[in-house]
Amino acid sequence: MVDLLSRVRIAARRYRDANPERQGGIVLVFQDKVYGWKNCLRDAGQEQPGAYAVDEDGHVFIAEGGNEYDGAKCWVAVGTSN
Repeated sequence: MVDLLSRVRIAARRYRDANPERQGGIVLVFQDKVYGWKNCLRDAGQEQPGAYAVDEDGHVFIAEGGNEYDGAKCWVAVGTSN
C-alpha cells in the first residue's frame, strides 16, 4: 500500500509530467487530487487546512491550523525522506 506522502508526491509528479510549462514552483494537492500550481509557497491562509504543497524536489508541506472559511494558519514541512 502506498502511504499518504507517496500518493501526494505521485499526484504532483503526474501533474508536472502533464504540464511541462509548470517548471519549479509548487503543486497543490487536497484529498489526493491536484487543484493547482503556484510559482512559490505562499500564505497558507489562501489554502484549506490539510492541503499539501509539493516542490520540484519532492519536499512536502502541509497547511495546518485555521479552518475552511479563513484558511490555514501556516505551512509545516513533512516527510522529507523519499
